[in-house]
Amino acid sequence: MGEIVGAAVLTDSNSGLNPNFEVKAVNVLADGNESSDGKIVVDEKGGKLVRILSSVDAKVYYSLYANKLGDEDQSAKIGSFEKQRRKWNHPHSKK
Repeated sequence: MGEIVGAAVLTDSNSGLNPNFEVKAVNVLADGNESSDGKIVVDEKGGKLVRILSSVDAKVYYSLYANKLGDEDQSAKIGSFEKQRRKWNHPHSKK
């Protein structure tokens, strides 16, 4: 869900989401352990500083999200993979 919220904030600066950010020192684990590789952890001593989205206006977010679900061009609403493939091949077609 965090990726969706982050994408909403990044793509629509006039959305009224009122995003709040924090700066934290983080580190990405890469120790060869499949279960932990890629995990992001707060590391106050050795991490790199990044801006992290900490909150948005939840009511505005859910309203934007619900409106996007009603968008006819959402792939989840297309009936079959073949129909989706036709849309990818002809993105400006309204069929």
